[in-house]
Amino acid sequence: MAIELTASRADRVRLATAARCACRARRPILLALLLCVASCASPPPPRTLVLRVSNQLGRPVAEIRSKPCEAGEYAMEPLEDSRLGPGDTKGFVLPPSCVDLVAYDERGRVVGEQRELRMMPGASWVLRR
Repeated sequence: MAIELTASRADRVRLATAARCACRARRPILLALLLCVASCASPPPPRTLVLRVSNQLGRPVAEIRSKPCEAGEYAMEPLEDSRLGPGDTKGFVLPPSCVDLVAYDERGRVVGEQRELRMMPGASWVLRR
């Protein structure tokens, strides 16, 4: 024996309305969870660019120092592992901003300068006599 259940049109409308209300009630919770997860994500890493430096001086470069353009002259800091032999080329990671660069030989003399260098992708500096 099979029992057939039928619902009136009014009952079906009430069920559909209740289901929609339940979904709407969950939306703020889902949005709150989504915002929570998004806020836990780590910030994007700062953008960096590589400056390619080529030594065509015919003698070694002992050190290259850099500083942000707006900083005072005494803010010059040596670039890590900036020693370059004659004919060597190296890449140095720098921030995507304006920098001043000075290259020194083994006696401490200035052998190259770049002032107000605006870092862009593919930037290079060739040290020549």
